[in-house]
Amino acid sequence: MLLLGSIGKGESPDSDEANDGLVSLNTMLDSWSNESLALYATLQENFALVASTNSYTIGSGGVFNTTRPVKITNAFIRDSNNIDIPVKVLRSRDSYDLITLKTSSSTYPQYLYYDTAFPLGTIYLWPTPSAVTTLYLDSYKQLQQFAALTTALAMPPGYERAIVYNLAMEIASEYGVTPSPIVMSIAVESKAILKRINQKDMIARVDPAMFSRTPFNINYG
Repeated sequence: MLLLGSIGKGESPDSDEANDGLVSLNTMLDSWSNESLALYATLQENFALVASTNSYTIGSGGVFNTTRPVKITNAFIRDSNNIDIPVKVLRSRDSYDLITLKTSSSTYPQYLYYDTAFPLGTIYLWPTPSAVTTLYLDSYKQLQQFAALTTALAMPPGYERAIVYNLAMEIASEYGVTPSPIVMSIAVESKAILKRINQKDMIARVDPAMFSRTPFNINYG
């Protein structure tokens, strides 16, 4: 509100204004949680699998009792010999639905589909694990929410500036104010800096057939 000129230096918003601002803050951060480049960490967690069980709820109070992931980016199985076996994460329900015999079983699942239902998501594995192993998940989690006006910020450097200036943009219309060009510029710049620092390095993947030693015959494929 100070950045918008809605209050003067040394003044404080009244309780209704402060609580409205808190709601706007949490709403904005909730929206940012759907932007992968606004998320600063990929969290790795592990969960014990149960033999002959191919689906598990995940979220607060779920079978995998943790904060519900926004997105699962990677997965692998670790067996009793500490050998890691990659699990491919399917990105759509359609891909999972194409599996015709979902009751197939194997020691190690090959595919994982994450149904992002709310408040509990559901993880489906195929084939159904026939042995007790451990599933490791890399995922994006929701950004911090503020329970009260006194809740401390617990985020990496740069987030406070981006939050303050973007929150000014978020609440400006409530007070019939047009933010100054400097506030608008810093709001855009500060969030862009976060996205640049959160950008993951891309690894090029090439079809192995391109490096085959067998000559390609255009007549026969």
